[in-house]
Amino acid sequence: MSSISDGNVHAVEHREKKPSQGDPSRPVSELFRLDNRTILITGATGFLGTTLAIAILESGGDVICLDLAAKPVASNWSDVESAAQRHDAQLSYHPLDVTDEASVAETFATFLPRMRYPLKGLVACAGLSRNGPATDFPASVFRRMLDINVTGTFLIAQAAAREMAKSNTTGSMVFVASMSGYVSNKGVDTAGYNASKAAVQQLTRSLAAEWGSRVGMPLIRVNSLSPGYIRTAATAEALQKPGMEIPCAGFVHARRWK
Repeated sequence: MSSISDGNVHAVEHREKKPSQGDPSRPVSELFRLDNRTILITGATGFLGTTLAIAILESGGDVICLDLAAKPVASNWSDVESAAQRHDAQLSYHPLDVTDEASVAETFATFLPRMRYPLKGLVACAGLSRNGPATDFPASVFRRMLDINVTGTFLIAQAAAREMAKSNTTGSMVFVASMSGYVSNKGVDTAGYNASKAAVQQLTRSLAAEWGSRVGMPLIRVNSLSPGYIRTAATAEALQKPGMEIPCAGFVHARRWK
């Protein structure tokens, strides 16, 4: 009878041998490829959305960009289009309110069939952030934040999962949450936003458990990304307010803020 330790040794012997050091001369596009698949991005004209769209296009993936505006409004949208042209990738943009269930269904029914490859990925970037003292914060704005950040993420993920199940295609989803879903940002009044991002994190765990083990459904991995503070055009106005710069810088690791 073999012991547990014998079994461990046996398992180690049959693991794939990999080099202890990577090859720094190889670009990311050679190490990580997304060829022959379509990736959908919501909130696609924001800072994170356009940055991720370019990265996916450079890795060979086709991209469907969704956002509220009738046409792309990002200042660097030409960079997104250039990335698609350089890498012979298919790029499309469509306006969508992620909180509108009927519009989400219509978008999937209308535009996905036009793509040359099956839907294999979703990046849910659409979100809303509003600051203000909790004692004076409007309930209507609180509800709107929850509707976009939580309900919108759920609706787009639900539609994507249905599409993957229909085509029997395994897939991967990434929900953009926030460090504010884990910690309370002392000195920054964002109770509603923090609550919504904590909900996104728990939604991630729940869907990962459900879609990662559901019999009769293809494997769908669900993860979340929780960024800290990033200096973008969207945060520029908030940083103009007295006292905001120091708290924001204090939350950034290694003080890499400026």
